[in-house]
Amino acid sequence: MPDPYSSTHSPYSRPSGPETLMPSSQTAFAAADSDRFIVCGLGSLGQQSILKLKKFDYDPFEVHITAIDQRQISTWEIDNLPSQLVAPPIVGDCRREDVLKAANIENSRAILILTSNESTNIECAIAVRRLNPNIQIILRSSRHSLNALLERQLGKFVALDATELPAMTFALAGLGDDTVSVFTIGRHRFRVIKQIVRSGDPRFDHQPVQQLHRGTFRLLDLNPVEEPQQPLGWATTASSVFHRWQPYVRVTAGDRIAYIEIDQPQTTDSTDVNWLVSFTGWLEDLQLRNWKKRLKNLRKTSEESLERVVAIAGLTAIVLWASGTLLLKATVPGLSWIKAITLGAILLLGGYGDVFGGFGQSRTPGWVQLVCLMITLASILVVLGVLGLVAERLLNSRFDFLQKRPRIPRSNHIVVVGLGRIGRKVASLLVELNQPLVAVDSQPHPPELFTQVPLLIGNVLEELSAANLATAKSIIAVTDDQMLNLEVALLAAEKTLNNNHTFSPVVRTRSQSFSENLAAMMPQAQTFCPYALSAEAFAGAAFGENILGLFRLSGQTNLIAEYLIELGDTLAYKQLGQVAYGYGVVPILRETQDSSGNLCTILMPTDEQQLLPGDRLFLLSSINGLRRIERGEKTPPRRWQMTADKRPNPNAVDDVVQLLSRLTHCSSDQARRFVEQIPAPMEVELYDYQAARLIQTMKERLPLRLSPNL
Repeated sequence: MPDPYSSTHSPYSRPSGPETLMPSSQTAFAAADSDRFIVCGLGSLGQQSILKLKKFDYDPFEVHITAIDQRQISTWEIDNLPSQLVAPPIVGDCRREDVLKAANIENSRAILILTSNESTNIECAIAVRRLNPNIQIILRSSRHSLNALLERQLGKFVALDATELPAMTFALAGLGDDTVSVFTIGRHRFRVIKQIVRSGDPRFDHQPVQQLHRGTFRLLDLNPVEEPQQPLGWATTASSVFHRWQPYVRVTAGDRIAYIEIDQPQTTDSTDVNWLVSFTGWLEDLQLRNWKKRLKNLRKTSEESLERVVAIAGLTAIVLWASGTLLLKATVPGLSWIKAITLGAILLLGGYGDVFGGFGQSRTPGWVQLVCLMITLASILVVLGVLGLVAERLLNSRFDFLQKRPRIPRSNHIVVVGLGRIGRKVASLLVELNQPLVAVDSQPHPPELFTQVPLLIGNVLEELSAANLATAKSIIAVTDDQMLNLEVALLAAEKTLNNNHTFSPVVRTRSQSFSENLAAMMPQAQTFCPYALSAEAFAGAAFGENILGLFRLSGQTNLIAEYLIELGDTLAYKQLGQVAYGYGVVPILRETQDSSGNLCTILMPTDEQQLLPGDRLFLLSSINGLRRIERGEKTPPRRWQMTADKRPNPNAVDDVVQLLSRLTHCSSDQARRFVEQIPAPMEVELYDYQAARLIQTMKERLPLRLSPNL
C-alpha cells in the first residue's frame, strides 16, 4: 500500500511480516490497593451497578463492594452476583446509622443509593454525609431542582435519573436514521452520526483515517467492507472501537463509519447581532413549521412577566396613595390623618369627583387638585394594565383547552407505546427533533403532551390499529411491562411483514439477559434494558467523574464524561494524544485559561495540547476507558527510530526544534541534538496517530522517516 504521509520516502520501515500489536494489559502501576463501595438497593439497577463496578477490579487493584437492601434477595437477576460482594448483603434500612456503620461507611470511597424510593434515597444521602464527610455520594433521583440544592449543600454529590439517561438512546433508535446521539456541553451541541460512505463523498471516500480527525469532527469507528492490510498490526490504542485502525488506512465506498461533529455551535455573544440571530431563528422555525413552539415560548415569557407587573403595580399604588395622603394633609387645613388616608384611597379608586365635589367651591388650591387628578389617572392606567394581562392569561388558558389534538400521521412516523417517565421523555425528544409521532397508553395522557402529540388512550393492543402502524417508520415500546412490550413488537412486526420498508421495533426490557435472548429471536429489533445502560453512568460517577450522558455505538455503551484536571492525578501534564490513544478515549472539548488568564474553550482539541491543573476535559469513553484513567493504566506507545537525510535550513532550526519538541513530547535539548547530529537516529515513543501526524507536519520543514523497534 503506498504511503500517504511522505512524498519522497516511506515513513515506516516496515517489518518483513505482519506484526499483531494489540493493546497491552501489562502496565505497571502503584502498589496493591483497594477501594470500598456501598450499594444501597438491590433491584435491577443496583445489581447492574455492582456488575459495572467490578469492571474496575483489576489485579493488583481490588474493588470491595458491600450491599444493603430492605429485604432478603431470593432471586438474583445476574448469576453469581453475590460472589462479587465481600459479604452477604446486609438486610436493613439504609437510612439507619447502625446499618450504614455495619457496611463500613467510615472507610468507603463512595456509596450508590439506588432504591426505587426517592424519598428514602435522599434521607439516606443526608445521613451518609453526617457519618462520612468525605465519601462520594451517587444518588438515584429525578428531582432536578432538589438535586441541585443538595449538591451545593452536601458536596461530593452526584444525582442521576436512571430513566432519563437512556431516553435519548430509545428515541434515536426509533428514528432509524444516521443519528446516534445528540448532546450539549455548555453552549455547544454535538452530534454522533453513523453512515455508509457513498462513492464520491468528498469528506470520507478515499480519505486516510488520519485525515478524518479535523477541527469540526472526529472519526469514532470504522467497519470496512474489506479488511485492509495493516503491516504494523493494530494501531496502538487502548480501545476496541476508537482509533483502532492504522492512520494510513483509507476509507472506501461502502464502509460503515461513525463520527462526532460540532452541530450548530454558538460562538458569538455580541449584543449587536442579537436581533439578527432572533429574527433568523424565527425564519428557520417558520420554515420548519415550528412556529407553535415559538408562540408557546413567547406566551411562557408573558406569563412569567405577569408576576413582575403585578408587583410593580402594587408598589406604584402604595407610592401614589402615600403621595396623595401627604399632599392633602399638608394643604387642607384641619384635615385629620384618618380622613387624609381615606381620601387618598378614594383617589386611587377613581373617586376624584367624590373628593373635590364637582362644581362646588373647594378650599383646596388648584395646583393640588391638578396633582390629585394626575394621581387618579395614573392609578386607573395601572389598574387597566394589570386587568388586561390577567384577562389575556384567562383567554389563553381557555383557548388552550379548546385546542384540537394534532392529527395522527398517515405514514413515516414513530409510534411510542407507554407514557411513563421514559415514554414521556422519549416523546419530548422526538418533538424537539421535529419527528412526527403518535403516542399510545392505557392511562389518561399527561397534560403537557395534549397539544403536542396525537394520543390514543385505551387498550394498547386495540389502539395500535388506529395508529397507522402498517405505514409507520418504527415503534418504541417502553411500558413498564416487558411482556406487553414484546407483544407490541411482535404485533408490529406482523403488520409490517408484507411492506417493503424496513421496520425496526425498539423494545424496553427489564433485564439484560432478556434483551440478549430477544435480540437473538428478533434480529431486526433493538432491545435495551434502561438499568443496564444507566448502571455504567452510576459506576463511572462512583469514581468521582461527572457523567453527562451516554449512547450506544458498535455494541458498546459510551459515556460522555467531564474531568477536572487536578495536580497529581493521572491526566495532569499529559498531552491529549497520550490521553486519547493511551486510555482509548476521544477528547471533544477542553476548557483552559489563556496567557491573560481568561477562560477559553477549545473544540476538538489537537493531540499535542497539554493538560494543565485547573483544565476541564470532556471526552467520550467506555466504562473500560474510565477504569484505565482511574488507575493510570495507559497502553504504552510504540517505539520508533526517527531519522532524517539532511539538516534543515539554518534559519529554520529553531522552529524545527520547537515543533519536534511539541510533537514528540521530548525536551528542546533532545530535539536540538537530533537536528545537529542528522543523519544519526533518535528513539522516540509515539502512538501510531502521533507518528503519522509528526511526519505529515514536518514534511515541508524536515522530511522524517520512522521505523518501529520490534
